[in-house]
Amino acid sequence: MGLLSKLFGKKEEELKRPQVREDEALIKTLEGHEDRVLGVRFSPDGKKLVSGSFDEKVMLWDIERGQVLHTMSGHTTWVKCVDYSPNGDKVASGSIDSTVRIWDVETGKCLHVCKGHDTEVRMVAFSPDGKTLASCSRDTTLKLWDVESGSELKTLTGHTSYIECVAFSHDGKKLVSCGEEPVVRIWDIESGKNTASYNTKDRLSHSVSFSPDDSLVILCGRDAAIKILDAGSGEIKHIMEGHEDGVRGVCFSPDGKKAASVANDESVRLWEVETGKLLHTYRGHVLEVQSVDISPDGKIIVSGSDDRKIKLWAVK
Repeated sequence: MGLLSKLFGKKEEELKRPQVREDEALIKTLEGHEDRVLGVRFSPDGKKLVSGSFDEKVMLWDIERGQVLHTMSGHTTWVKCVDYSPNGDKVASGSIDSTVRIWDVETGKCLHVCKGHDTEVRMVAFSPDGKTLASCSRDTTLKLWDVESGSELKTLTGHTSYIECVAFSHDGKKLVSCGEEPVVRIWDIESGKNTASYNTKDRLSHSVSFSPDDSLVILCGRDAAIKILDAGSGEIKHIMEGHEDGVRGVCFSPDGKKAASVANDESVRLWEVETGKLLHTYRGHVLEVQSVDISPDGKIIVSGSDDRKIKLWAVK
């Protein structure tokens, strides 16, 4: 008789592990990555999904069928972040191997390997017109890349420590970035200058983005709180609390009325932007949740987790 049987007086096969009750809003679970899923993004039409993982792979998914269309290999260590181009023909990935890669969606082939960062790439983001790709790194720089050629266009400097996240404004004229410093920085893309710096008092920020009308900035991090700032003044409009551990990702819904977040507490949460009210908590992942996105029609939340699974949830 095994040790567990001796302790509990049951046969080992009769013993069941505790199960997490999956939220009724769960639509589908996608499985295919062999390790932690660190990045997820919807395609512009909401029919596909790109993901990046600790297994060094970038995967392209058909959401309706739940099948992998392409498994893209080339990074030499884990893929930290991914993004989908606005016209849907390319995806980008950033890795701890210090490179950014641009991939062709139709063929799954790598079009460009963008080299220039001195250490790990933490976030990539396409510009609204799809012509430029931004990346940020723990080397304290932001870089802009030409999507068509893969060449470096510009390096933005001013951060004094690790940069964890970067995002374009929806008018394509600005970038927002933050990381280990307790500061959110706004950049003018044309000049490359840091035009505003807002103190957040956060210990480490993991995710940041502009609202659809570019009037607000949302960020989250180690402090387990989500903050919404006025993009023009830096005034904190809301501090949304409820997560029980560091918040790894946050994003606005396409209409800007809601925001979704994921955290080390294994939950996905939905918030009302105007009031900061928590609308729903989704349970189903069994390890830390690393990444989140909301579909272009605003009806589905996708999350990627350390449990190697990608889950799709109905917006409540």
